[in-house]
Amino acid sequence: MLAIVLVMAVASLSFTAEWLGQRRHDQQEVERLQTHARGLAVLASRSFRGGDFQPEALDELLHDSAAQLGVSYEVHRVRGDGELEVLASVGVHAGFEALPTPATELGSRVDDELLDRYQLLLIDEPIPTRDSQRVNLRMIAEHSPWASRHDWRETLIVAGGVGLLLLVLGGLLLELQVLRPMRALELAVARVAKGELDVEAPTDGPAELAELALAFNNMITALREHQSTLASQGERLQRSERLAAIGRLAAGVAHEVGNPLAAIVGYTELLLDEPALADDDRDLLERVQAQTQRIQAIVGQLLDYSKPAKKQTVAFSAVARAQEVVSLLRADPRCGGVALEVAGDPELEALADPGLVEQILINLVLNGARAAAEGEADEPRVRIRVRELGTELAIDVRDNGKGVPDDVRPRLFEPFFTTRGPGQGTGLGLAVSQGLAESMDGSLEHLDSADPGAVFRLRVPAQGPTR
Repeated sequence: MLAIVLVMAVASLSFTAEWLGQRRHDQQEVERLQTHARGLAVLASRSFRGGDFQPEALDELLHDSAAQLGVSYEVHRVRGDGELEVLASVGVHAGFEALPTPATELGSRVDDELLDRYQLLLIDEPIPTRDSQRVNLRMIAEHSPWASRHDWRETLIVAGGVGLLLLVLGGLLLELQVLRPMRALELAVARVAKGELDVEAPTDGPAELAELALAFNNMITALREHQSTLASQGERLQRSERLAAIGRLAAGVAHEVGNPLAAIVGYTELLLDEPALADDDRDLLERVQAQTQRIQAIVGQLLDYSKPAKKQTVAFSAVARAQEVVSLLRADPRCGGVALEVAGDPELEALADPGLVEQILINLVLNGARAAAEGEADEPRVRIRVRELGTELAIDVRDNGKGVPDDVRPRLFEPFFTTRGPGQGTGLGLAVSQGLAESMDGSLEHLDSADPGAVFRLRVPAQGPTR
């Protein structure tokens, strides 16, 4: 459709311009001939002075003019009986049988009856005389055409060439400015329809398509954010469901197992207080006591995970709290041989529960110390770094162990998931820590790092302004 419109527009403009040029040429040609005929009629009036007709002077005048312009002339006089009398006839068309008879009523007129057939124009002009004679001058001129058939054919060729050029340029412009951006936008829409949201439509092209692509990109960004929010809410919902299930389980275990365990621990302590107890029996009872206390610790972890944490929100120095945790754990056998460090500005204050933050840091430092001790570094080390991130404080716990395998990362914070061997852990430490962080309007996450080891980041609200 665009090609047809372009070609028809160019052809129409070309032929319209040609037609208007021809009309203007014909009009100017007639005006030029009329002006010449009018002047010649005035000069011819000299041949009729005093009522005497001077044919020699008239013939000489007409011959000179006919030779100069290439036209023919006839001079007619109306006799008293109303008939026309030819006084002079000069030129190749004078006396031509197809010429119509001049009107007896004198006046300026243009006759184009012979134009289509013989290409002749007849221009009548009255010759002014001083007596009552009525004399008419007729000019017979061949019409000079504006354009021949060859000219029209050339015009058609030029119009077609220009139309074809405009068609090619218009097609390229349409391809670059409209079709290509639309195909890119269509491809982006198709990818979104397949569920891909990491799509961005190009915003080049006309302003309308650019605005449409920008609106599409904004929509995709909003969809990604909405999907991320839904995924986060889904994870929290699943965690809440697991929490509820573990809570019910923990309540039942605490009720059914807690009392018998307390009795076993009590009886074991009574037996260990006997002074006459044999060494082998004492060793067995101490093992029973240790395993029973381990069962009580597991039940306690279940209860900690299932019940909501009681928190108090105060402003405190995060660096000072981290230093207290490090001082406490340096004497812990599980951190033996591992260097514990704290870095950060002591004036940075967190707005959270210091007890819960301390509990999270103890769990993270113990995990990092174990990973660093089992790694291949010459100097096992766990480093706590506190820094400000906008309206939050980021507390990073980094070790130089082997790091977290890629296949393990998605399940790090799942309850009961652990990479330790049997009897070395319940897999509730990180899950409990994450729940405690979220209860303080914070978060706990594992960060990717190019350096060896693992990095866990605890985010808590900052006391602003912090400086």
